[in-house]
Amino acid sequence: DLLAPADQALLRRAAVFAAQFAADDAAAVTGLPPVEPQSVPDALARLADHSLLLASPGAETLYRVLETIRQYGVERMDDHRELDDVRERHLQWCIYTVEALDASAGDQRDRDLDRWRSAFDRVADDLRAALAWASGRDGLRPQARRLALALAGTGFTRGLVAESQRRYEQSAGLADEPSGRVTALQLAAGAAASRHSGNDALLLWRAAADAAVDAGDMGSAAHALAQAALLASRLPGIIPDEPPPGTVDELLAEARPLAVAAPRAATAMLLAEAFDRLETDPEMRAMAEEAAADARRLDDPLLESAALDALSVVHLASGDVSGALAAVRRRIDLLATVRPGADNGIEISDAYAMASEIALTAGDLSSARRYADTLAALPYHFEEGHLATARRLKVDALAGDVDRVLTDAERFRRGWEQAGRPRSRNVASGSLAVAMIHGLRGDDAARAEWHDITVALGADLEFLASCGSGYAPAFDAVISLHRGDAYGALSRLADDPADFTYWHNGEWRPWYAALWAEAAVLAADERSEARIEQARPMAAPNPIAAAMVERAAALLTGDIQALVGLAETLNAAGCRYQWARTLV
Repeated sequence: DLLAPADQALLRRAAVFAAQFAADDAAAVTGLPPVEPQSVPDALARLADHSLLLASPGAETLYRVLETIRQYGVERMDDHRELDDVRERHLQWCIYTVEALDASAGDQRDRDLDRWRSAFDRVADDLRAALAWASGRDGLRPQARRLALALAGTGFTRGLVAESQRRYEQSAGLADEPSGRVTALQLAAGAAASRHSGNDALLLWRAAADAAVDAGDMGSAAHALAQAALLASRLPGIIPDEPPPGTVDELLAEARPLAVAAPRAATAMLLAEAFDRLETDPEMRAMAEEAAADARRLDDPLLESAALDALSVVHLASGDVSGALAAVRRRIDLLATVRPGADNGIEISDAYAMASEIALTAGDLSSARRYADTLAALPYHFEEGHLATARRLKVDALAGDVDRVLTDAERFRRGWEQAGRPRSRNVASGSLAVAMIHGLRGDDAARAEWHDITVALGADLEFLASCGSGYAPAFDAVISLHRGDAYGALSRLADDPADFTYWHNGEWRPWYAALWAEAAVLAADERSEARIEQARPMAAPNPIAAAMVERAAALLTGDIQALVGLAETLNAAGCRYQWARTLV
């Protein structure tokens, strides 16, 4: 009551802010009579002097209304019959603010991302509060949908991918136009896939297809069904609950009659069929090459990237490491200028993940780290530590960088637990790499703990026990050899690497073959010489694995001088663990 009328109005109207705000923000929201916008900075300072606002000095002074005063201010606005008007002004300010943030997100350099995140975090609670209020009012549905879409986009960039998915779904529910509902559901599906929630993504693609059919948009319906089929055939590792057998065929059968005039959907369908075949099937390569050519004609970098991924898979299964490298590098070049978002997040992250994996297959640790670091730096992985670190963990584990592995392992664990301990087989090899490091350190309790995490991520115990994964027997053999148990390593490497016919064990063929030969030599197995000869061409694309095979040959013949030279080769390749092991 002691305040001037203008200051009274400013104080009660400022109660609409859920978090900190600046003077310009307050002027935009509260600046209608009796409050003059130009007088707001001085008035805020007076209110802070009266301890009615909290002021935080800095490059820009920020103010906050205490909760008790916020409640009082809302009551007073209601008394003055201005509550809805102020909230609508606050809603418009929120829309303007978040759309400006969204527009500037693509211009941020690495050094500016922290500042951008801070700017988002400062207004996030206001955005959520305004959306919650507006979404319950029929007359404000268009504005609420606009805010939900912008919050979904900026939330994705901030790394709040689960919230981004929910906001896209909310936007779909607020859409009055069928086309807007379809677009929002497609983006929600992309956000779900980007956080490795494949089951959600499949459901959302289905919902998008149904909405498109209801809208009479058969091309979009075909596209959604094709994307669901492609996800199911190409990325089963991000789908915790695998769909029933035949799901891909059913989706494609439903999509075909709808895709008559939808070339992008037709190309996606072709890719889904390709990924649903065995890597050794010549038809898979032919279909991938056809899809790549179609995607180039359509000028669609995402479809072309997916086609190149199929070619990488074929090359890895056949042992053509150079072909796999060429395909994945082309993927990286294609996607380098694409701004990350929910519509492409899984494609970009998969490209860098595969680039790191294939560089590791080739024994190029430097490139494998660089690609893994780029993957980790993707803005939508900021809060998802397990997705950010999984690939780098394998590179550093095989190189022997123990301290880095242990540091990243904690980020992996925190991110996974904060995400709700989701099942995601795609990152299970990273956690098993941590188990290997603990095994090398002799900490079997920690090794068992990380093995349990690997299983909790969805890795099948039978699969891990077999040689089918490629990585599990290789990691276990490294531990056995480190402990001097050559017979244990030999039994763990029971399969002939020439029999690897899938991409996921094909990418481990050079490492596996080298360990397979070494275990035979150290166990004095009668097949040692034959294994060395067989392992040489398999390990040849990987200088580290090739040196390990030659080390096995030198051990077989007792050529100590050769071991000294091989140690230097391994050191030059950046594999300090195998360098030190060679000297021992």
